[in-house]
Amino acid sequence: MRSVWLSRLFFAVVGATAIAGIITGTACTRWGQPGPIVPTLAPLSSIYVDPINGSDTSGSGSVTNPYKTMTKAVAVLNAAKSIGQSGVTIFLAGGNYDAANGEKFPIVVSRSASIMGTNYGTGPATGTFVNGVGQDTIFERVVHAPERSAYATFEVVPPASVTLSGVYVGASKIELPSSRAVYSSVDVIGTLSASDSSFGAGIKSELRNVNGVLVASGSLTCGSCQIRGNDFGIGALTVPIATASPSSGVPSITLTHPNSDSTIVAKVVDIVTDGSANVTASGEAFEKADYAFEDSLAPIVPVATRGAIDFGGGAASSPGANDFIGARVTEISIGRRFETVSALDDTWNPSQQHANRSGLYTRKKIFGSGASGKNVTIHSGASGSTVTVGPAPVPTPTPSTSPSGSPAPTPTAT
Repeated sequence: MRSVWLSRLFFAVVGATAIAGIITGTACTRWGQPGPIVPTLAPLSSIYVDPINGSDTSGSGSVTNPYKTMTKAVAVLNAAKSIGQSGVTIFLAGGNYDAANGEKFPIVVSRSASIMGTNYGTGPATGTFVNGVGQDTIFERVVHAPERSAYATFEVVPPASVTLSGVYVGASKIELPSSRAVYSSVDVIGTLSASDSSFGAGIKSELRNVNGVLVASGSLTCGSCQIRGNDFGIGALTVPIATASPSSGVPSITLTHPNSDSTIVAKVVDIVTDGSANVTASGEAFEKADYAFEDSLAPIVPVATRGAIDFGGGAASSPGANDFIGARVTEISIGRRFETVSALDDTWNPSQQHANRSGLYTRKKIFGSGASGKNVTIHSGASGSTVTVGPAPVPTPTPSTSPSGSPAPTPTAT
């Protein structure tokens, strides 16, 4: 697939910019800032926010006197002179964290923290809903994209490593300035580890260029996340960043299913990469899209080594158990050379490409270039690329090195 929206996503890229200079330098940005923040002197360990009962002017961020906006809490975090030994946790009460409440988007986190929401599973209307859109000037400058071409709700930038749980992130109202502008609910350039959270929440299905999560040389780990996008659910690519980033500069995606639903729902493609990303998924449900996985993004920077794609039994030891059912075109589409995909112990469209009526491959099968079907397509020009399906090998028991029992005592003479 080489759809028009793919060319829109990363615009006309010229040259490279180190992200460290953008974040710590004096480059003009438009992301959310609540005004001057006095740095905290005592070690900061917790910040409480309540969009209904809190105040950004008289609040202190304590449990009894919370701030009103997440924007204020993140600004206090970013300006803190001292952090507690166990790090900082931002506690978000249930409510709508939107522009009408005083939020300024995108909310950019540049220091490590844990962010915890309330009432997850009840829906954005009664849970913690970070709900808004702002110009993503950081990403625009990283890739030298035109102004007013990238938008986001929430952004994690180096050197931050953020843990997020129980939060809905998205936008119930999105108005992009042009057909070339693109929105992602979350932009991960740093490191984000999320659990029981929803990305792309509240977005209307008819909007184009509206997506779930963009992983730009960052690292995304999601346990039981629900990710929604109209064009893509997760997009991952390598961008020029400083080597001081906590990630290696190669985008990384890890999806697991420890408890509640773990689903990606998109119209075009659930996961799309530029061929450089490492992708590991287990227990994931890929739904609704034309493609579950595709490597069709145009690279921004040359990448010599292909990413490792593990949907089961691969280098990252994924246990599989993914559902590849319902793609309108094909589940896995490979267009690049020397792309290797391991997808053992997964469930596929039944009675397609030798899958049985239960959607299982009872024997290992390796698809190569020229394969075409509902489950796997590898374009003829993608020489050296393979997709391996089938059952995972049965582990061989490790022989015991210790005696099975205690030796009988040697009789002694009397």
